[in-house]
Amino acid sequence: MGWRDINMSRRNPQPRRAFVPVEPGEDLDAAVLRKAASQAVSCLSGQGIDTSPEALRPFLAGYLLGHARQVALKLGVDCEEAINDLVAEMDGSIPPDLRPGLAAIRFAPRPAGSVALRAKLRADEAVADAGYLVGHLESLCGTRKLARLAGERLTQTDVEAFLTDCDVAADPLQTREPTKSLRLTIDERAVIRRAFAALA
Repeated sequence: MGWRDINMSRRNPQPRRAFVPVEPGEDLDAAVLRKAASQAVSCLSGQGIDTSPEALRPFLAGYLLGHARQVALKLGVDCEEAINDLVAEMDGSIPPDLRPGLAAIRFAPRPAGSVALRAKLRADEAVADAGYLVGHLESLCGTRKLARLAGERLTQTDVEAFLTDCDVAADPLQTREPTKSLRLTIDERAVIRRAFAALA
């Protein structure tokens, strides 16, 4: 093997494998949903965010579902087709403040021609839909800060600062994978701006 081969192999991403524990008699898809729900709840709780403000709850409920959906997608299950199963899986492990918001979320297909690539479904409420998109992004980037920053920015109604927070979260991964579009799209930014405007 020459130096060129060594250098080329360094540029290739290392293969990653995920372990999904499957209970006896459990379907693999159900095990993936359980793991995805657990990781989403863990990510949110690790940020030490206050879930009591009522205006923030739809955002956090959407965030949990978006985060879990992206985790499941990495494991080969697109649970947008079974979003209610994901809600049921998550219901028992989330803070009690968020249970009504989680149960109230309704999804519909995004408009034809939308360039919101992160999700085919959208939450009916703009605030929950913004959370859903941000949860996707957080899971994709592997960070643990966007839910907390959203809570801070929402109280200040500073949407542009929050969009910058999202870009900063995406940039390290974008640098490693320049061919992918990881930053929020124009349509996704519009969703987040509508959510902040609804809470202003």
